[in-house]
Amino acid sequence: MRRASVLIQLLLAMIVLAPAMAEEHDVIFDSVVGKMCFRDLLRDSGWSLGGPWERAAFVIQQSDGSIACQCWPSSHSYLAESFSGLIPLNTIAIVHTHPVQFPKPSRQDNDEATRLGIPIYVLTIHGVYKAVPGARYAATVLEHQPWYRLVPNKAPSGLASAAP
Repeated sequence: MRRASVLIQLLLAMIVLAPAMAEEHDVIFDSVVGKMCFRDLLRDSGWSLGGPWERAAFVIQQSDGSIACQCWPSSHSYLAESFSGLIPLNTIAIVHTHPVQFPKPSRQDNDEATRLGIPIYVLTIHGVYKAVPGARYAATVLEHQPWYRLVPNKAPSGLASAAP
């Protein structure tokens, strides 16, 4: 009887904890500076509600291991953002906004992630998705949560700034 009780408790614990264990930690998004960068970019795009314009930034790893964002100049292009020039050294990802009605990475986002060999994050107020190099489908970083409301206004001292 005791053995059955322990097995039932173990089974219940696995059912309850399995979803949390299945979530993958995202080093960039889960950092304070990463969230600040993402939130600031989304705000600059009009929270993805102000029209079909996008904003983008490079996510760069600093020599001390911290990250910083370097925003792209806005091109004010319809459903697109582009960058001319060299990708900054130590770029570990690209992040850009989408209009709220197109929350997931496009096929072009997936192709570019594979071509560049770095993830490309897509943001709207409804979620954060990531095109992973070589993957057929985007990874969901966070979905259907107001993540941007929980981001602090200042990074803790010693962390790289989210501003360019």
